[in-house]
Parts: sequence; structure tokens; C-alpha cells
Amino acid sequence: MRLALRFLLPLLLAISAPAHAWGPQGHEIAARIAADNLTPAARMRISQLLGGDALPLMVLDSNWADEVRNDRPQTSAWHYVNIEIGARGYDRRRDCPRDNCVVRQIERDIGLLRDPRAPRSARLEAFRFLIHFVADLHQPLHAADRHDKGGNSVTVIEGRRRSNLHRVWDQEVVAALGPDSMRVAADIERGVSPAARAAMMGGTPTDWANESFQIASREIYGRLPANGSVRLPRDYAERAQPLVRQQLLRAGLRLAGILNTIYR
Repeated sequence: MRLALRFLLPLLLAISAPAHAWGPQGHEIAARIAADNLTPAARMRISQLLGGDALPLMVLDSNWADEVRNDRPQTSAWHYVNIEIGARGYDRRRDCPRDNCVVRQIERDIGLLRDPRAPRSARLEAFRFLIHFVADLHQPLHAADRHDKGGNSVTVIEGRRRSNLHRVWDQEVVAALGPDSMRVAADIERGVSPAARAAMMGGTPTDWANESFQIASREIYGRLPANGSVRLPRDYAERAQPLVRQQLLRAGLRLAGILNTIYR
């Protein structure tokens, strides 16, 4: 039943989902890259936790955190961290009040997965959150804010259509990669050397938050006017492709790095 849902879920989400980080397709791509880079030991232990082959089930579960968001509104703040444009970078006290942000939640999920005393149900939930939140943190507008809810309040005009900046980065820049998430993941991974993969797996959630914040500051907000509606070039999504591919690759490899360390 779960494998059948794997094929139906992207269609259902495309019809009904609100704008969340990367949208369903981006999370599937990052999860597939992560699954492709698991060690045999990690893949075996994750398969045991999920109750089936890790590769398809990680892709299926990659959007679970968005699916439960309406029923569990207390999890909403776990998807992002608001680092104000102009700041030097992430400051836990300032940017993560009550430890309620994506950086701290990733750290909590890792801690739960490392705890041999934690119940399986708690570890399974932590795993499903983790595979989603690592990808969220690599969507630049989930680590930056200009008093605009991470771009949600920035109206953008593309031809005759209006949208908002956050939705463009959640969905449109990923959709421009192509419709087949698994094929896109394979294409992004192609040609990346083992040494480059290993180097990209490093860092901490704080490092990744600062990296995404700098990208948002320089490559997104830095290229837009400070106020008012923004008219985007018709090929905006295509121009963003190198950056989008880079961030999805980093998300997938870093998730694999975390899981390979936990499940040695």
C-alpha cells in the first residue's frame, strides 16, 4: 500500500498543497539524493526503522512533515529560521526564540535518533521530520527574512501572473528542473566526484543556516528592490537552476552524512 501511495502522493500534493519549502518535488529530490548516498549499514538500519526499503520510503516520507502541519500547528515554526537581512548570521537567542526553529529541531531530531532508549515511534517521527527539515534549511528563504515572512509578503509579477517570492522559490524554480523527481535527482548527482560528495557532507545545522542566509541575502534579496512589487524576468526560474541544483544536492548529501554517522 505504501509503495502505491508513493506514486499517487506527488499528484495529490501538487493539487492541494500550500506553499512550503521546496514544495513536494524538491523534498523528493533531496530525499532520493540522500538515499543514494547511504552506506549499506545505514540503509539496512533505516529500512528496519521504516519497515521496508529505505530508498522509496524516504522519498515517500519526505513530505510527511508538511502533511501533518495543519493538524499539528505547533510544528509550523520548525520549518524555518528568521534571520533578518543585514544581520551577521544566525544567533540562537535572537533568531530561535524558545528554541523553536528549524536549526534546533534538526538538532533535537538527531538527538532522538541517537538515543537507544527512545521508543521506535519517537525515532520514526524524528526521522520523518529530519529528512524534511534538512531540505527546508537549504531553501534560502527558509533562513532569511526582510520583515516579509521569508518572501511570502513580496508580490512578484511574472508576465501576466502574480505570485509571491517565497512560492517562486518553493515550487517554480524546482519545477523548472523537470517533472520527474527521480530523474532530476540522478541528473544533479551525475558527475559529482566521491571527494566532492564527502566534502559537501560536512558542517552543522548552524553552518547550513548561515550558508542559506548568505545565499538569500546575496543572490535573492540582493538582486531585488527594497520595497514594492517585483517584476521578475520571464526566465527567472531558469536562471536560478545552478543555485537550486546546488542547494538540493547539498541538502541530500548532508542528510546522508547525518544518517551515515548515526547508523554506523
